[in-house]
Amino acid sequence: MRKNISGFTIVELLIVVVVIGILAAIVIVAYNGIQQSARDTVRKQDVATIGKALQLYAIENGGFMSAGSGCGGNGNGGGWFNYEGGSGYTVSINNCLINGGYMNQEIIDPSGSRACGGLNCRAYFVSTCTQGSRQVSYVYANLETVGHTSTDTDSTCNTGIDTSIGSNYFIKLDL
Repeated sequence: MRKNISGFTIVELLIVVVVIGILAAIVIVAYNGIQQSARDTVRKQDVATIGKALQLYAIENGGFMSAGSGCGGNGNGGGWFNYEGGSGYTVSINNCLINGGYMNQEIIDPSGSRACGGLNCRAYFVSTCTQGSRQVSYVYANLETVGHTSTDTDSTCNTGIDTSIGSNYFIKLDL
């Protein structure tokens, strides 16, 4: 006489475990992409906010931060946006904008970097120059979801910033 035993076979259980493993792997990969995209969205918003603050500064001071402003690298109004300390960075551009009332709070890249080097650099950078007869300023960032090319910043003041620190996103500020 044969008894009916209910339950799952080892093969059925293994198939379920494999399917769950595959689904988990897909979710993890998708989650990482969502995180990168979210950080890039924050970077774009930060660059826009920095741009607005620099525009306000330029309107009130007759031009963008430049030599003699006391802000940024060697006080020339350019360089790493929120770096202070070494190599002539006495007061960051960020702190100059806060102290002048153009911004409310410190803006730092989602990675936490204030200055860096190499193609995976994740810190904001500002550069001002004269193009044609106009003073213009650029705010740069490095997006994670966009690849780097050697021509990303060729139309800007700082043409080599794409190949030196990996900047692949910028906005142009013009008065």
